[in-house]
Amino acid sequence: MKSKKSLAVVALVLGFTLFLTANVFAAAAWYTCTISKVGGYTADDGAIQVRLTDTKGAFSNLYFTIAEGRLNQILAVFLTAASNGATVYVYADPVAKTLTRVYYNVE
Repeated sequence: MKSKKSLAVVALVLGFTLFLTANVFAAAAWYTCTISKVGGYTADDGAIQVRLTDTKGAFSNLYFTIAEGRLNQILAVFLTAASNGATVYVYADPVAKTLTRVYYNVE
């Protein structure tokens, strides 16, 4: 009987731990971010990436790949914001490391 209680306690603690850590990275959402790097390895696969940090702490120094179809437009926004030390407002998925929309914050 004592081993059943111990097993139940272990299962409960494990379940609670998984519940708390399941959302370490949030799903796709809007984030206000600072930019620390923009660039990539175009000789390898043509991908351009940007390293972002969410101002509210959802993620830090995470690389996102810029979608090829909108590369010029999104890259222009990132480079302008980085040059001026401004933040950007992005719709991003920190798990898949993709972003689809970017706005320059003029404040």
